[in-house]
Amino acid sequence: MEGKQERVIRLVDHFLNQTFGSLRVYKEGNEFLVPWGSTVINVEVVSEEEEVKVRVYSPVALRVKPDKDLMRFMLVENGSLEMCSFWVEFENGLMDIVIGVKLGSDLITKEVMTHTCIKVGNLANEYGKEIIAVFGGISFKEYVERQKLKKRPSGEDKILHDIFEVEGLEVCLELYRAEGEVYTILGKIPSTGQIFLKAERSKDIKEVFALLESIKEALLKRDIPSLRKMLKHYEMEDYILYNVVIGKEEDRIRRLKEIEQEIQTLTEMLMRGEISQEEYRKRMSDIERSMGL
Repeated sequence: MEGKQERVIRLVDHFLNQTFGSLRVYKEGNEFLVPWGSTVINVEVVSEEEEVKVRVYSPVALRVKPDKDLMRFMLVENGSLEMCSFWVEFENGLMDIVIGVKLGSDLITKEVMTHTCIKVGNLANEYGKEIIAVFGGISFKEYVERQKLKKRPSGEDKILHDIFEVEGLEVCLELYRAEGEVYTILGKIPSTGQIFLKAERSKDIKEVFALLESIKEALLKRDIPSLRKMLKHYEMEDYILYNVVIGKEEDRIRRLKEIEQEIQTLTEMLMRGEISQEEYRKRMSDIERSMGL
């Protein structure tokens, strides 16, 4: 069985590289990852009793609060999906939603792997937009980015939390102190949890406070050149920072809330049978186009 699993792993590796290119396929043991939009396509070769199976799955939405309407929605969709299905994994009172399928290794061909992987990845991206907009949660891509930006030294204490408004949008600057007098400045948008800057300083506390004040002053004055100059050596999300400064981020968040209500209404209509699956997807596509998604 172990020899067969190794043969299937090599075969899957070959097919994935042919389809997606070697630079896009990440391999670790019997698992493969392919970045795909806001999600990732996972391919795992596993031994089950006397058979070797190939699992293909993608995260749809992570850290979602359990909701009976959401569970009903997934059950309804599972009934209409042709080749895969939803499942959930619970952690700390929240759930991660995954969509995927398990294939017998004897069925694996390049055409089957290509079709299955792209289908699962596309469905995860499509459903992810709908579910996150209506029920909350974050995409796999956003989860990875947040983890990267939020990673801070152990033993770090928050010593400042300053909330103020920039062009009507609530913005927060936080200051953390770690061992060895290392200070971390984070810029956040509280309503969305987005981080638009991260700066680590191993300097005197007075200098760190001076930098904080300079950042705040530049934000309030919408002084982009000064912000770029003082933050050029640090991590920044330029798109978010730019939208904060010119006042577009508040409009974007307001529009997202309106979209959330529209999608909620459409989802409820679908569950009550007031619109067909085709009409639901057409109207969802119209919403995506209006948002440039």
